[in-house]
Amino acid sequence: MFAILAVGLFLGLLIFGFFFILSKFIGKYYLAPLLTFITALAIVCYSFFFVRGFEGMGYAFLAGGILLVSILGAMALPVLTTSPKLTKVSVWDKIGLVILPVIFFIILLVGNITDDDYWIIDEGHAVVNDDTYSHYRVSTISEGNKQIYVILGEEYIGTKMEVEEIDHNESTEVVLGVVEDESNPNKSPFIYIGLDEIKEPLTVRTSEGEEIQSALETSND
Repeated sequence: MFAILAVGLFLGLLIFGFFFILSKFIGKYYLAPLLTFITALAIVCYSFFFVRGFEGMGYAFLAGGILLVSILGAMALPVLTTSPKLTKVSVWDKIGLVILPVIFFIILLVGNITDDDYWIIDEGHAVVNDDTYSHYRVSTISEGNKQIYVILGEEYIGTKMEVEEIDHNESTEVVLGVVEDESNPNKSPFIYIGLDEIKEPLTVRTSEGEEIQSALETSND
């Protein structure tokens, strides 16, 4: 979430800079922090009323970064407006009116392309014994989203687990990477993964090709 907040700060700077340039043409500099604040508020409303759930939290953090820029911009406004160089419309300002929106929408486009439709709810390590087998369990969480809980057995003590890929083409396949972890030599890793949806049949496996059974399958065995 801190990475999303950092992106929000950068986007906030782009938004504030764009509105500050526009405010130079009409001399109403208060519009820069005000319109930046309204943008953040609009994103918050979108996250709560349209996106919701865990994905909505990401938009809320994004809006938080933009909101922080609007507050800092309002505090810095008296200093910015006393400088003749900053209040005079220059050629670079006119270029910025084109470049800043382009950069803004490129960042949003890249963010949508790289969205994997999953998020890590929690991860860590747990003490296991001879009776603990590698397995996963599926449950429904808020807004109808799905959660996959995966824990590895005794043979994976001293390792850590991370999501390498989640494929939704015909059915959902979760691929987990397992590597050594010297900081947890006596425990096995677990992870909680949130997904928008699961297309049956669900397959959970390691990157080495070992398929992990569901909790129901291990109990039947």
